[in-house]
Amino acid sequence: MPDAEQQRRVCRTCGEKYPYPGHNSLATRTLCERCVEIPESTARVLRILRRRVDGLAKQVDKLGREDETE
Repeated sequence: MPDAEQQRRVCRTCGEKYPYPGHNSLATRTLCERCVEIPESTARVLRILRRRVDGLAKQVDKLGREDETE
């Protein structure tokens, strides 16, 4: 893959998709431009909460599919 080609990445803190590398962007390989300036202690809590919300959303989807099949 050429170095100049942009990739779509998912931010570890907020879960949003962003282009990487972006021209004059502060985004890193793991953080979008908005989250790169969040203090590490806060970002850590946000990552934990985002993973928990994602897991709960998957459980709700799974339960919804089970209800439809009954």
